[in-house]
This record gives sequence, C-alpha cells and structure tokens, in this order.
Amino acid sequence: MKLARRIVFGLALVFPSSLLAGSATSAYDAPNETTQDPLWSEEQWPFPIDQWGTGRAFRCTADQCGSEVRLYLRVKIGFCRCATGVSDDDEIDRVGDLELISADYKPLAPGHAVTAGIMTGRARLFAVERSFQSPTAILSIAMANKCDAIVATAVAKTDVQSAQEDQALNFLRSAAIQHWVEAQTGSG
Repeated sequence: MKLARRIVFGLALVFPSSLLAGSATSAYDAPNETTQDPLWSEEQWPFPIDQWGTGRAFRCTADQCGSEVRLYLRVKIGFCRCATGVSDDDEIDRVGDLELISADYKPLAPGHAVTAGIMTGRARLFAVERSFQSPTAILSIAMANKCDAIVATAVAKTDVQSAQEDQALNFLRSAAIQHWVEAQTGSG
C-alpha cells in the first residue's frame, strides 16, 4: 500500500494537470460531470482516509476569489438530525471536518444560517492552530439534505472573509454540486 501511494504521489508530481482535469476523487459514486464553474477547479483529496472516506476538493485562485481558497466537501450519510438538520452551532461542531486541518480549533463567532439549493444548514468561522504556522480563520459549513450531512470546509491563504464565503456558497449552489449531493444523499 505504501508503494502504491508513492507511485500515485510521484505521478501527481509529473502529471498534475492530467490527474486534476475532470477527476472525481470521491469515494462515493459521483456523476461523471465536471464542475463547469470557471472559478473552481477540482483537485485530489489531500487528507488520509478516515471513517467518512474521502471527499471532493476544489480550489479557487486568488485572482478569482480575492485569496486562494480551497474547499473540501464530503457527505456524512445518516449523520445529522432528520427532523431539524443542522440547526444550531453544536451541530456544526459535531459534524464539521475541522479536525482534518487540526485538532486545535475554537469558534470565533456564533454561526449563521445558510442555504445552498437543496441543502440548508449553518456556517461558522473558527480560529485554527496548526503546527509551525500562524493561526488562521477557517470556515466550516454544515448543511443537510434529509438525514444526511454535507460538510464543506473553506481554507484560504489569508483568513476566510465574507467574499470567500459567498464564493464558496455560490459554488455549492452550482448545478454540478447539487446533482452530486442529490445522488449521494436523501435515501434515509
């Protein structure tokens, strides 16, 4: 397994554009459609596999989003309250994916309601401490479609600001992401 990872990593260094172009890196059966969004390009999932598997990773360049932003998106089947979805900050804290970045984080402010097509939930800004790096503000977006959580984590080169949050939410409203979410959720 280690050898396979080294080979994949080596190929990613040699052929990055061919690996990123239209590749679905999700462990889920994502539809074979690219994002169609000129601001966002899909990248390979950068995190180790955990109990939720891999997700989808996207990048928006600084000239498009004001600061380079990476958006990590994945579905957590059956992992939210069916009756209320993600309706409070405790639910963001419970289902969010900040631990992918660091285990050392704290909220900067109360969350607020967000909607992205068929998904509704909340977004909340966190201060995240990382080894050998300055603390940074990272946005955790936790939404639901029926009984399933859809978790997005926005990480910017500089702290995530409202402009980057707007860009991320607009991307989550795109037809390609809505179709992907619909295909992955709502069976419960």
